[in-house]
Amino acid sequence: MLTRSLTITALLLGAAALPGSGALAATTITYGTWDETRQATDRQLIAAFQKAYPDITVKYTLVPWDVYWQKLAAMTAGGRTFDALWMNLDNFPFYQSQGALSPLNMGEGAARMPAKLAAPYRVGGQLYGAPLGPQAVTFYVNRALFRERGVPIPTSAWSWNDVAAAARKLTFTKNGRPVYGINAGDLQTDLEYGMSLYYSQGGTGIIKGAGGRFTPNLDAPFTKTAAQTLALIYKEKVAPPPTVTGRQGYQLFLAGQMGIYVEGSWSVGTWKQEPALDWAFAPFPSMNGTPPRPVYSAHALVIPTASTQKQSAQTFVTWMTTSPQAQGIVAAAGLLPPQAEVYRAAYLGALKNRNAQTVLAQLPRSVIINDDVRHINNLPEVLNVLNQQLNLAWTNNTTLEQAVAAAEKSMAGLLRQSRVIGR
Repeated sequence: MLTRSLTITALLLGAAALPGSGALAATTITYGTWDETRQATDRQLIAAFQKAYPDITVKYTLVPWDVYWQKLAAMTAGGRTFDALWMNLDNFPFYQSQGALSPLNMGEGAARMPAKLAAPYRVGGQLYGAPLGPQAVTFYVNRALFRERGVPIPTSAWSWNDVAAAARKLTFTKNGRPVYGINAGDLQTDLEYGMSLYYSQGGTGIIKGAGGRFTPNLDAPFTKTAAQTLALIYKEKVAPPPTVTGRQGYQLFLAGQMGIYVEGSWSVGTWKQEPALDWAFAPFPSMNGTPPRPVYSAHALVIPTASTQKQSAQTFVTWMTTSPQAQGIVAAAGLLPPQAEVYRAAYLGALKNRNAQTVLAQLPRSVIINDDVRHINNLPEVLNVLNQQLNLAWTNNTTLEQAVAAAEKSMAGLLRQSRVIGR
């Protein structure tokens, strides 16, 4: 779920209609999502919703991230989509600007939506996306490995130097199998894990904008962060190369073959697959002596214009994102609900002795990824060319300097053609 989305090229829109405030009797709505890590929680939420609204049946569809956006574009182009679906900020501006999303009427639930999460989904004074909660980038540690190797388990604060030192001690061979210190191969600086390190390094954003014009901003914090991460892979060899991490990274952590794993707050459900895994959250590290500024994704539920069950979909979206019952279910599953601080006790109770308070502590300083450039009309293309060039450095097929130079050139060409959506 954490690679760049593909460019959407064609839309065929259905007739527009405002979502109603009440549900229609005996209706069936379709709900589309990519997040497999919260599948069990989503099914629990749907069961609770259908108990509260027995006249609305929800058909749940899980689409893998790798094909989610292609499927959504094809469905929308065909004039029929899910009635309610997950949306991210990379793609929201395009769908909204093309009239593919209906404005939402959250009723009394609007007062329970966190302003920071909802703001990116407001256009022209109307709300088009209901936030699902902060999807925060977090650090996980295998406490058993830390104890075995005599490494202090971080609980309050640590630095990037501490991370690197721990990764060195945590890299060894055990029972004939390699154990790695950290999944640095996943920390490519243009993606959310690496972006969290970049912002914590003092980065201000990989694209600059002024007067409606945009330019690349792959500055010193960007290259320094990338160099530090690549050094763990190819110089210190305390991290497996990208060919081993990715989807296999979490399997290494599950198997007890990785000491530090950088992922998202949503991975709790994955770790529950292995009850013997002694895992915990670690504080997000400081990169340069200042408080860290990790990122989180602000995903939301939206209602497509082509939905034929807007009233029922609106009832579902409002309940899922603002009802106390739904937020309580999410927090009790160890996931961050929209009102994360309000449901602090339930969240910490679900993650007892997992050091989850460090996740809540990092949220006030966190940056919503791509919030500052979400209105660039060709943002997915710009991010794709950056990703392609950095992939070459991460797979050791070019130098970091060459990758950054090539990325800047390609990004600059695309950004010269960019316009602000809505203008």
